[in-house]
Amino acid sequence: MDYKFFRFGLAITLLAIIFSSCGKKIQKEALSAEAYFEYAKSLFDRKKYVDAITEFTVITLKFSGNPVVDDAQFFLAESHFLNDEYLIAGAEYQKVINDYPESAFVEEAFYKMGLSYYNLSQRSELDQEYTLKAIRQFQNFIEAYPESQFREKAEQRLYELRTKLARKQLMGGDVYRKMGIYDSAIIYYSILLDKYYDTPLAEPGLYWKAECLFKLKEYEEALTNFTALVEKYPKSRYHRAARGRISEIQDKK
Repeated sequence: MDYKFFRFGLAITLLAIIFSSCGKKIQKEALSAEAYFEYAKSLFDRKKYVDAITEFTVITLKFSGNPVVDDAQFFLAESHFLNDEYLIAGAEYQKVINDYPESAFVEEAFYKMGLSYYNLSQRSELDQEYTLKAIRQFQNFIEAYPESQFREKAEQRLYELRTKLARKQLMGGDVYRKMGIYDSAIIYYSILLDKYYDTPLAEPGLYWKAECLFKLKEYEEALTNFTALVEKYPKSRYHRAARGRISEIQDKK
């Protein structure tokens, strides 16, 4: 439902009375669902996220079935997110999507769920479970909401995450290459080129794949890859080295 609780004059009146009563304990038990939400939202707006989490949780339990609950569920997720509790936030955003599909916040919850996983994503050399989850969530979001105001941000995050996975493949290939295990290195570089061809890591991946093929004396395939590098990346830092290898291979013919 739309977030327009200012329409509820009674809720506003109650809040005015509550906050004007300095030094008095707030009688939350007497609040209506709308007034309770406004109280919880005031905590959220003042960045008292731990307190807001408590109160939004109470609303979702105490006023089940009330139209205010879907908004409370979203701001519960937001409170966890802004308190850097991304795993919990992701689960709470999921509840918005699953339990309140008509909520005005579903689209944003869909995006923020991906953003929660994005924030849990670790460095390339570590486990990439949440990187993969974030990628799937952002892809599903873009498919479900192609005209969303959050699409550009989702695409940017998606590109960053794919680059991170590409870097992991490059690092794996580099490890085997430096050990002289060229066939295993080629597998890593090939996966990089197949899955993450649109990332900046495709360029070094292509060069080092060609170099490994050269080391294995797979000259024709190496030539194909060196040539592809020169043509696709004319300003590549590997351009001169690739040209040199091309000349070497041609001299062997």
